[in-house]
Amino acid sequence: MRPLLLLSASLLVFGCKPAPQVARYEVKSDSAPAAATPATAPAAPVAATPAPSPAVAAPMVAPASMKAEAAGFDAPKWAKLPAGWSVGPENSMRKATWIVSGPNDSKAEIAVTVFPGNVGGLTANVNRWRGQIGLPPASPDEILASAKTLKVGGIESQRFVMTSADGKKSVDAVLTAKDGATWFFKMNGETAAVEANGAAFVAFLSASQLP
Repeated sequence: MRPLLLLSASLLVFGCKPAPQVARYEVKSDSAPAAATPATAPAAPVAATPAPSPAVAAPMVAPASMKAEAAGFDAPKWAKLPAGWSVGPENSMRKATWIVSGPNDSKAEIAVTVFPGNVGGLTANVNRWRGQIGLPPASPDEILASAKTLKVGGIESQRFVMTSADGKKSVDAVLTAKDGATWFFKMNGETAAVEANGAAFVAFLSASQLP
């Protein structure tokens, strides 16, 4: 009888314990990270558009072949230099350079060049000189009407004298065609010096001899 009582007590003790609770945890999965927005590359700097350069009279540019031919011409036999003329700096493209003076310490330069052919023609050359002192282009008829005649070493030549609108700069240029080439004798600089040496310039060229 006693063993049965012990068994019953044991069952009562264990039977009264609450059932073990099962803990449930809901684990929320982390949401997938949003795709990283690619960094926007900085915009490339836009190069500034350069301001247009002011119009400048372009110097005569001779092709290399023409320069080589020009170098083959002999220098003229020059007459005696007029008083006050001095030899200027050497220039491989020139046959001679002189510096002349005028009133109030004014200065001008005389340059002598020669090229085969007509080097663009009369109109192009005269208008290039006009542009160098700020004058507008002239028509072929106007250029021919402004030409003066003289002889350089006995050869008929054309002379053109022009002055800038403000009267400060002048060009006195002579073109001589000989044996398929064109000789250029150009005095340019301050008007006072160009005008003061005009007569000596013409006399000097007339007494010189082209090769």
